[in-house]
Amino acid sequence: MSLSDSTKQSMELTLENILLDVSMSPVLDAGELEQAEQLLLAACQQGLAVCRVGIWLYLPAGEGIACRALLDQGHWQPVEDLVLKRNDFPNYFNALDQQRVIAACDARSDAATSEFTEPYLLPRGIFSMLDVPIRHAGAMIGIICCEETKQPKQWLPDETSFVAALADLYGRALSASQRLQYQKELEALNAELEAKVQQRTQRLEANLEQLKATQAQLVEAEKMASLGTLVAGVAHEVNTPIGVALTANSYSKELTARLVEKFKANELSRSILEKNLLEIVESQTILERNLLRADELISNFKQTAVDQVHYELQSINLHDYIQMVLVTLKPYTKEYQVDFDVHCPADVRLVTYPGAIAQVLTNLVINACVHAFSDLSIQPKILIQVDPYCDDQVLLVVQDNGHGMSEPIKKRVFEPFFTTRRGQGGSGLGLAIVYNLVTSTLQGRIQLESESGKGASFLIHLPTQLSCIKQAR
Repeated sequence: MSLSDSTKQSMELTLENILLDVSMSPVLDAGELEQAEQLLLAACQQGLAVCRVGIWLYLPAGEGIACRALLDQGHWQPVEDLVLKRNDFPNYFNALDQQRVIAACDARSDAATSEFTEPYLLPRGIFSMLDVPIRHAGAMIGIICCEETKQPKQWLPDETSFVAALADLYGRALSASQRLQYQKELEALNAELEAKVQQRTQRLEANLEQLKATQAQLVEAEKMASLGTLVAGVAHEVNTPIGVALTANSYSKELTARLVEKFKANELSRSILEKNLLEIVESQTILERNLLRADELISNFKQTAVDQVHYELQSINLHDYIQMVLVTLKPYTKEYQVDFDVHCPADVRLVTYPGAIAQVLTNLVINACVHAFSDLSIQPKILIQVDPYCDDQVLLVVQDNGHGMSEPIKKRVFEPFFTTRRGQGGSGLGLAIVYNLVTSTLQGRIQLESESGKGASFLIHLPTQLSCIKQAR
């Protein structure tokens, strides 16, 4: 083996060992690009034994290249002002655009690099240049530039391959750096997002508490509004039997006074006595009947009113309770001449909050009177039907034969404050309260079936026994 072959083999082995050490270094994949650049340039200078090595990267839009890192005689040099513009060196950049290696033994006379002679090569004493493309993500992003200042240097193929391998490793280091940057940005975004989520969660929780408090106030306000309607109706209805009772009582007193006068005047005959006693008995019968009617109205109203103000879990006969609620509603529905038709098995029992059921029925009936039966040309009717359909559920249907609802109205009817009678006394809370009472307090669900001109049906599914015995509010 000749000396030149031995030297060549030794150089190849040295370059391979340097390249192996660099490729196995954890610095390349750590994401710290500056440390990776120092590792690669130091390896390049060691392997080629040249004076100057640097990494140059394209400027945006490719209008030039700027030095990213420069190692000169083993010392790192400042690179802030090392920029080469395309307009100043067109031949060099035309050669770079070919994306091939520029190996200039005599850089001062080489066609690709001779433009650098006066402004760059002579001031720095540079004889030879080797520029190897750096590629990343399929594109050329810059070069590794090797420069010899001692004497002209013939660049060997093994040296070119060595620098090309280092350029590929730079692409690997750049990918690691980008991954680290993306990770940091992602962590920062996640931290920012978590902070925003936490802030919004706190605001949502505060808004939810405020909403619950407002909802509770609305429920109480609607209770009082419904009770106010019932009070007015019941007061009017009770006045009638009480007025009749007072008239009967007055007439009875008058008859008694006549009998006393005739008795004192010794003018009381058997026929007069019998006639007056019959009229007194008739008056007392009328008096008793009307007082009992008033007592029934007041008793039912009292029970319903108490139930609606204070919800308490009770076991009730649903048939009897519905009848009692309707008795208190008849004074109100009398104005609209509403006929009620109730179909409920006599043995249906619920463990529930009867006050909530009374509130639901009251709101649905009042809603029908106000909205469904206004200007109705046929006899207003409300059907209340109960169907037990499994061991632990019943279906309560409240159906009217009123005007019905269009599809847009039907979609919004349970929304708070939605009303078709804005400015005419409609608050838009009645059906919203019904929905909340059914789905929350009574732990059921409600559906609405309606078409314009075909009335409305509210289908309420209720458990026969509530799973919670906590007092509703």
